[in-house]
Amino acid sequence: MRIREIAIGLVSAGLLAGAVMLTLPPPAPVAPRPPAAVPAPQGTGKGAGTGVDQGATPVPPARQAPAAWRDMHAKFVQATNLRVFFYEAMRKPGNGAYFYASSVLETCRRALDQAPSSLPEPRRAAAAELQRRCDFTPDGLEDAERELGAARHLDLATDPLLGSMFDYLAADGPDGRARMLLAAFEQGNPEVIASLVAPVFHERAPGRDEQDSTARGIPFGGALVACRLGADCGAGAPRTLELCMLLGWCADSVPAALRQGLGPHFAALDRMAAQVVDEIRRRDPRRLVPGRQGPGRAD
Repeated sequence: MRIREIAIGLVSAGLLAGAVMLTLPPPAPVAPRPPAAVPAPQGTGKGAGTGVDQGATPVPPARQAPAAWRDMHAKFVQATNLRVFFYEAMRKPGNGAYFYASSVLETCRRALDQAPSSLPEPRRAAAAELQRRCDFTPDGLEDAERELGAARHLDLATDPLLGSMFDYLAADGPDGRARMLLAAFEQGNPEVIASLVAPVFHERAPGRDEQDSTARGIPFGGALVACRLGADCGAGAPRTLELCMLLGWCADSVPAALRQGLGPHFAALDRMAAQVVDEIRRRDPRRLVPGRQGPGRAD
């Protein structure tokens, strides 16, 4: 498996898994909300709405997304048996249940595709631990994938995290995507935010050559952002174990594993991730929408 494909899988974490994509109805177009009128400066004699440029209008949030996903996130992080977590989430849709159920299936599919006995240590130990935690048989995993695909209540209204992803994809133009991105910032889920801003790393990379950007770790930029925003990236986390199992980058956290695997390229990627996180915390979505800045620009 190519490093780039592994990186994309680690960042997306199953957010747009095939079963979800095939069963969700097409999202309705997002109706843009007009910005609030900007009052004219005193003494100018020019009112708002006269066509006078009064500076860039801040991007208004699309909606205040609920943060009830935090309880489901905590259960996902604390789950010692991902199969049990999956079926409990499927019984109680909403609050990000399908989002994390999809993530479980993606992780466990990658784990079950491995044959631990054929891997060298410590990759073998990481694969065995993930398979133990998944607790799916191959047939059982296929049954779970079918169940997620057939879920009756799988729609954007019942899962705010999937809703944020599809709101962004359905948004009209850069301004619409900026509004949806700001809404995701307000919602606060690190995995969703990281997935949405990951493309900006490719725009800010020094070069456009895919092989060179992969060697520099650009596809892993989103993973670093997720970790900096509070995703589960420590020792024993599924993402940490996957890096060890798939690439042999074995450490006690995702950043440490990437530092080990990327070597001298890690520092530049880490600086870029820090800059992206700073823009997220400053609620600056326009700089993080693809196409807003020229290639190779990182300032």
